[in-house]
Amino acid sequence: MTKPSIEDLAARIDELEDRVDELEADTEQLENTVDAQAETIASQRDQLADYETRTQELEAELDAATDHRKHLQQRLYAVESDDTPTDETNTQLSPLQQLIRLPSKAVSKLTANQERARFIAKDITEYATNVPAGFALDSSTIRTVLHAKEGHTPHTQTVSRVMDFLDDLGKAGVKIVKRRGTKRVIFSEHVVSELAETPTASSSITDVVMRWR
Repeated sequence: MTKPSIEDLAARIDELEDRVDELEADTEQLENTVDAQAETIASQRDQLADYETRTQELEAELDAATDHRKHLQQRLYAVESDDTPTDETNTQLSPLQQLIRLPSKAVSKLTANQERARFIAKDITEYATNVPAGFALDSSTIRTVLHAKEGHTPHTQTVSRVMDFLDDLGKAGVKIVKRRGTKRVIFSEHVVSELAETPTASSSITDVVMRWR
């Protein structure tokens, strides 16, 4: 068998070096393509995050506008119903209890956040945690409950408005506190006991609306 000459070996080495150069060039091109795609994906993720944030903001603005419109409707309804006889049993209930007792027809007159507050108040013992001051419901828990109810994470402003409704309707038995950067609604044991014993029943929306004014 004839041994390859030095010239043949040199030519072979040149071919291998050219092939290595080609592979390195292809590798560099692939790396550049991967980097470009990674930047595109990162940009799209940022755009998606911005879109989701804007969507939540628009949903919160829509809720606020709906709240305002329904508040006006409620006030008009209350004025038109001033001469309506008041249910004696209903007047003995707290605003939160009256909220729970609203019939389906009256519930439809509530704003989105009032309805959310009602949803939570109906099963307060399921969500609130026992604490020395009574029972506590933090913003994170409310967000989780509303997410389970509606299928999407509510905006921070929505959670805040729901907490405000619980606070307003709970009167002296409910208050909002902020500790370690977390907002909590604190319910007295008496209020929780009342809510737990309040069945859903027929009630006059006028009485509830007048208490919210």
